[in-house]
Amino acid sequence: MTYSLTAISTLLLMLMSLAALQAEENVTPALPFAPQVISRLSLDGKPRSLSIKQGTDLWLGYDLERATVLKAWQAPTGKPGLLKSGFVTRSAGTTAFEDKADSAWELQRGDKTVPLSIRYLGCSHRKDHIELRWELLHNAGKLNLYERVPLVAPKDERFSRELRVETLAVGEALLLPSAARKAWKLTSNPDATVATLKGTEWQRLTLP
Repeated sequence: MTYSLTAISTLLLMLMSLAALQAEENVTPALPFAPQVISRLSLDGKPRSLSIKQGTDLWLGYDLERATVLKAWQAPTGKPGLLKSGFVTRSAGTTAFEDKADSAWELQRGDKTVPLSIRYLGCSHRKDHIELRWELLHNAGKLNLYERVPLVAPKDERFSRELRVETLAVGEALLLPSAARKAWKLTSNPDATVATLKGTEWQRLTLP
């Protein structure tokens, strides 16, 4: 009888643990990184970089230390857009955007700009997008920057990205790096072109 009670108790504990694990998985639906979608190897000789595939042939290369896209390109027809050699990768195809100036994010306060120090916090592979996170430090505190890269760009859009910033003070705005400001189109809902990141809503970046 004692053995039976012990067995039943053990079985109940196992079932409770399994239920708790399943509940945790439902709360945090992060997926394992798929190497055909995201490469965390350095790109084109740039340390601390990664590459994300969008759709069937578009690629975005990120400079993680600057929290920005360093290159966007399209793979050759029928060929890979990312070539791997050891622990590094090289982009292959037609370049749509490249930031060769190492331009930086800036915090705008009225008619003044404030420099920012950047700390990369990591990335997650979600069901339909890749999410990246950074902390932007300034002389009065910090901002949280989030970016989502849809695994498939919306119809009739090229290299679609979504950005959101948290903890901006009243009268503050976040300026994109100068190279990105010149090349990418920043829009807020409902599709109004804007010059800076404000508020906490997601805003979209596309290449015209």
